[in-house]
Amino acid sequence: MHIEKASDKGNPGYAGGFAEASAAANHFTKSITTRVRYQETDKGNRVYHAQYLVWLDMARTEYLRSHGIDYARFEEEGYFLVVKKVEVDYHFPAQFDDLIDIVINRIERQKIRVDFYYDIVHNSSKKLLASAYTQLVCINKKGKPIKIPEKMISILSD
Repeated sequence: MHIEKASDKGNPGYAGGFAEASAAANHFTKSITTRVRYQETDKGNRVYHAQYLVWLDMARTEYLRSHGIDYARFEEEGYFLVVKKVEVDYHFPAQFDDLIDIVINRIERQKIRVDFYYDIVHNSSKKLLASAYTQLVCINKKGKPIKIPEKMISILSD
């Protein structure tokens, strides 16, 4: 799969997509596909910038679910992964009715935090629409940072 990036323009030496390279280096790529709904767009028919954050959350949740983590139960047990930092680079706009893929390319884990790296890609053209990063911290019910539970550690080390 070739993901056309904004930096591809005028770069004759470019070979391969970021998602492929990251997947090979980290032994996985996890993605979900969704269609842009009308209510996610602005008056210009482009996706409202904050909607990308919702899609990142959807991809993380589905990644955990696909690895046997029921996030609702995780919270019932007193663990919460809260977003500490988020960065999104918007390359091209997604528009109403576009089919898009939200791809988790890499996960980096530390004692109390986990970092997810994403690409949001137009499904048919493979054009890179946005690249993003989220940093989550594990906290308890009182809001105190705590070590990520062992079960979660093994999944995030996949």
